[in-house]
Amino acid sequence: MAELGAWFEIDLDNLAFNLKTVRNRVGPGVEVMPVVKNDAYGHGLLPVVAALAGEGINWFMVARTAEALAIRGSGMACGIMNMDALYTDGQYQQAVVQDISQVVYTLDSAGKLNAAAQTVGRKAGVFVKIDTGLRRVGVPHGEAVAFMEKIAALPQLEIRGMFSTFMLHPEQDADVLARFRAIMDALEKKGINPGLCSLAASHGIFHRPDAWLDMVRPAMTLFGVYLDHEDRSAGLALRQALCFKARIEHLKWIEAGDSVTYFGRFTAPQRMRVGTLHVGFYDAVPRELSNKGKILVDGVVRPCIGSVSLNHYLFDATDLNVQDGDVVEVYSREGENDVAGVSETAGWMPYSLLNHLNPFIPRIYYRGKMPVAILQRDIAG
Repeated sequence: MAELGAWFEIDLDNLAFNLKTVRNRVGPGVEVMPVVKNDAYGHGLLPVVAALAGEGINWFMVARTAEALAIRGSGMACGIMNMDALYTDGQYQQAVVQDISQVVYTLDSAGKLNAAAQTVGRKAGVFVKIDTGLRRVGVPHGEAVAFMEKIAALPQLEIRGMFSTFMLHPEQDADVLARFRAIMDALEKKGINPGLCSLAASHGIFHRPDAWLDMVRPAMTLFGVYLDHEDRSAGLALRQALCFKARIEHLKWIEAGDSVTYFGRFTAPQRMRVGTLHVGFYDAVPRELSNKGKILVDGVVRPCIGSVSLNHYLFDATDLNVQDGDVVEVYSREGENDVAGVSETAGWMPYSLLNHLNPFIPRIYYRGKMPVAILQRDIAG
């Protein structure tokens, strides 16, 4: 760590705390399937999956086949639901061999998966995606029962679940739930087992207990980040897992009237001591934080000055007893510059901030305030 100029620290105890909080909210009869797409929202796919599997999680949702294969390649035997599209016979066979439960919503993809399973000589697990109004992908809700009947008739497919997604529109989401429940009722009457039924993601966990059903799909909630202000009053206490730290690269004095950074975005009103960090918008420090950002330096919140560069971020170090190499918190776990605070200041969604974390900055994992693992990617591949 002494060699690092910047790194993310992920508190696995906070991750476990948030999982326990979600479990307590939804109750023991509801399965929890964490969404770990996009490198577990920047927290590091395999360390996060391993930590959650150690807490008894049985299912994970990914957005890319490569993510599913990475989990399998690590030796973990957990259930994986893959939302990615498959395009070749080899991909379909690989999904079957690796026991990756594929999302299907067309007869064409279901048929190809069934054929691949016949070739491999084993069953293929599927989750059926229902379009209840979002109109991205999924079998239209009016055709869902007939579709499920056809899927259930394919001999090599095993239906492991059925899911859909809320629109996050208060008036239309009532219709979304009604449509999904109608499908569940119709399938029950026909004697078709849809497996684990799921509709609620993070927002639903907070606000829609009527939609918890068999399984919920938390994402940023597990990482301790509230998406909206209304979430904070929903009775679900969370602890942010991530902290973004960096070392002071350089300290200097500038005189009154001196400007700093591109376009002279900040002009010193008096003599000032200025610190430079070797992080920038390549690392998910939004450019919109120019002259607005705040970081934590020696326990004190300090304003950032000038424009945010690709790799540099400046702050006011006047009257601080700091030196080159000292560590600051670009994002803290709590306070004005936590993930929610940084996002709000920049006019970003917290979702966007976490999904722009530089994958090549090392991640260091903590338990009991002690580092236990590091994820450091080779930029050369």
